Amino acid sequence: MIPLKIALRNIIKNRLRSLLTMLSIVVGTIAIVLTNGFISYSMWGLRESMIHNGIGHFQLYKKGYLEEQEKDPYEYTISDYKQVVKNLYRLQGVSYVAPRLMFQGILSNGENSAIVIGFGGWSEEEAKLNSFGTFEEGTFITDRDEYGVVIGSGLAKKLNAKVGNIFTLMATTRGGGFNAIDVEVKGIITLQVEEYNKTFMLAPLTLVQKLTDLNEGVDRLVVVLRNTDDTDRLKEDIKKICEKYDLEYKTWKDIATFYFQACSLYNAFFTTMMVIIVGVILFAIANTMSMSIYERFREIGTIRAIGAKRSKVVTQFLLEAVLLSVIGGVIGIIFGYIIAGAVNLSGGIYIPPPPGNARGYYAFIRPELIKIAQYWFVFILVSIIATLLPAYRAARMNIVDALRWI
Repeated sequence: MIPLKIALRNIIKNRLRSLLTMLSIVVGTIAIVLTNGFISYSMWGLRESMIHNGIGHFQLYKKGYLEEQEKDPYEYTISDYKQVVKNLYRLQGVSYVAPRLMFQGILSNGENSAIVIGFGGWSEEEAKLNSFGTFEEGTFITDRDEYGVVIGSGLAKKLNAKVGNIFTLMATTRGGGFNAIDVEVKGIITLQVEEYNKTFMLAPLTLVQKLTDLNEGVDRLVVVLRNTDDTDRLKEDIKKICEKYDLEYKTWKDIATFYFQACSLYNAFFTTMMVIIVGVILFAIANTMSMSIYERFREIGTIRAIGAKRSKVVTQFLLEAVLLSVIGGVIGIIFGYIIAGAVNLSGGIYIPPPPGNARGYYAFIRPELIKIAQYWFVFILVSIIATLLPAYRAARMNIVDALRWI
């Protein structure tokens, strides 16, 4: 307890130098808190937007579909999907299950035509699955809209389509024939990924089954959980259901490869910034402690002359460095959270549309306290490392030379 008091008094005695050193730690900590909070929120937003823009947490297919879908996707449909859905709903943590039937076709009004890549699904589940989309016009289809469709904003622009317009939807059938159905545009939606908007269509499952001559069957079941963190926990249960019904599955981690590429980019940026901040703190503390030791040679000689061991001298300076980093870290974390709260209350930071995205978003700052504590611990270690060499040199100084120091 006494060495700690002495260390605190020495910090107060050299208050100006201590404040300048502490300032570098405070600024570095604030930068870490804000950057971590920004990256954490951005990655969470990207992950959830991909999951709730049609990917889901799990996708189940008929065994063989993933290998043969390019050749003949209609040969690998799940005919007993309603029974599978019932089993999936029994799993704890499942929010909803959306059966889907993917199709490719042409949408035309006689004057303009465009290729569509669409899905047939249950209206209520599809509304939830595409909840991160923004409607430019109209609304989602309902169970009453037997021939209603929702199209992407890019596709609507190609066709000059408006809500209420009638188009002819054409697609190949299961047997290789050709079929056409008149549909009505009920909504125009903008999804996060720009390319999807140019071809996206959503229609009732019964309409797509009729169009493709598949009276019963879907090509995938999209499972959405209440909490993304439950994905790994439910993998074994999903696997058992797949084995029971001769299915295979993919998780969102297998599908959303772009998310992990973005994570790698952000992590590389954060690591670079962390190295720079650690370097600044290292030199700041090393400089402060070197100057402090230089001015206190007679003090060191005195305590060594009355019997203090070299290890005690080193410990004393290490305690001062640790106190500087602890106090500076606490102040930095407090101010970091205050700034983050102010940004969040103001409505966040507007981020323009990233490459390949259709719209920008407002980013908030949500620091992860556990990670911030880890970075703070790194700062304390850096302070100890920066102090070790000058403290060791001071402890090895000749006592007589130290006492004669002016």
